[in-house]
Amino acid sequence: MRIILTTILLITLCLSKSYTQEQTTAIGYYTSGLDHYSKQNYQEAIKFYSQAIEESPNFAEAYFQRGCSKHNADDYKGAISDFNHSIKLQPNNYLFFKQRASSKTMLKDYTGAISDCDQAIVLKSDYDKAYALRGILKIEMGVGLEGCKDLEMAGKFGYQNAPIFLKKYCVE
Repeated sequence: MRIILTTILLITLCLSKSYTQEQTTAIGYYTSGLDHYSKQNYQEAIKFYSQAIEESPNFAEAYFQRGCSKHNADDYKGAISDFNHSIKLQPNNYLFFKQRASSKTMLKDYTGAISDCDQAIVLKSDYDKAYALRGILKIEMGVGLEGCKDLEMAGKFGYQNAPIFLKKYCVE
């Protein structure tokens, strides 16, 4: 999926009349970041995404990917900060909200994570992973019936692990 996003980004930038050397450099750093991320070299990925952001401060995807790298490096507060920037730049990107929800979950901010899942679902009504995360969070917060309904929706929209979670949390 990252390759597809990168390709779309490159095509979009290439077709733009305002394409600059800075954007070319930023994309190079971003692509290097993706390479390190795919090899689970999260600290190196963070360095390259930071360089991409330095070259192109409105590069929402670079903030997003740096946030994902920070999340995987257990820097959840740093990840949330980067997801906040990416959301500010692209407020209609459902992926950004769901990933921020994942980092908030790790910090046990379940209410904030549910709110982010809600927004992701508003933006993409069939977003299976947002339903799944929201369902598990609701169950953790003691709202089991609502959580089970979300897990059912996740399954309806293709979330492969939904039957496992439904069996674990929702079958008596």
